[in-house]
Amino acid sequence: MWLAKAMVNMLIADKVIDQSEMCYLEDALSLVESDEQRAALMETAKKREVSPMENLNTDRMYAGHFFYYLAMIVAADGKVKTSEVNYLMKICGKLGFPPRSAKDVLRWATDMVKLNKERGQMVEGFRHVSPLFADS
Repeated sequence: MWLAKAMVNMLIADKVIDQSEMCYLEDALSLVESDEQRAALMETAKKREVSPMENLNTDRMYAGHFFYYLAMIVAADGKVKTSEVNYLMKICGKLGFPPRSAKDVLRWATDMVKLNKERGQMVEGFRHVSPLFADS
């Protein structure tokens, strides 16, 4: 439940759930076991009110993976907003990592946004390339 709750909070940190972020909401909902928990997460998402988080005391071996996964949510819509940065800093503390870790993860997320934009431009450019097939 911890990761699902953190994911929903990260999604609504900027008060908007972009279409490109909907798959993360679906992932968060699929992580919880009960309909009651799913309904609570959906209510949080609808109200756009970040719910309080506990420290992550279990699943420590996955904490780093969780952190980068949450950073991917920050980068999903192609923008890194101040509210998302602030929330990721809070999550860093809830994961038990030093503040410097958040800066490193945010740098990675920012780089990912740039790389995704570059990839999109390259893919768009390939649409206009006439086929030049190699002989086999």
